[in-house]
Amino acid sequence: MSLISDRPSTTTAPDRRRAAIGKLLYRFEGQLGELYPIGLFPDGIHFHNEFEGRVVDGPFAGARIFGLDQFVQRPDGIGIIVAPEVIDDGTHRVALELRGYVVPPAGLPVPPLEVMLEPDFAFPDLDFRVTGVATAATASPELAHLNSSIVVVEGKVNLSTGALDVSAYLVDAIG
Repeated sequence: MSLISDRPSTTTAPDRRRAAIGKLLYRFEGQLGELYPIGLFPDGIHFHNEFEGRVVDGPFAGARIFGLDQFVQRPDGIGIIVAPEVIDDGTHRVALELRGYVVPPAGLPVPPLEVMLEPDFAFPDLDFRVTGVATAATASPELAHLNSSIVVVEGKVNLSTGALDVSAYLVDAIG
């Protein structure tokens, strides 16, 4: 049942989320660099890694996208993403500050964090869901609307192969 009316909803959750999110800003395919462990902290394992790819759909199609991922693997299996990134299409540059989560497939057993620090540990060859939000900054006058917009990010990452497939949707600008 819908929380807004007593009539059952015929729209699926992903369709409702897409409709609420807004138009596609970019979809990129890329590669996650080596997950370089910094160490085990009270909140989880801190990793440092880079990523790079190409925008394959949306207004920035063909642009290079790259950045740094300061990744924390929590004991419950959820990963925290803090990733400043840049889109560069040769004419415009847009910086984004992404914060979000990497969620393992349902039912996947979570090994103890100490096991993940062992030299022979490998993440399973499975897609993990990526979800998050970002803010954008650009000096390009024709893209100034991005400076007051929220970007919603959805996609997947394979922590074993490093394959990334991520889409970003522009939410209406504030103000």
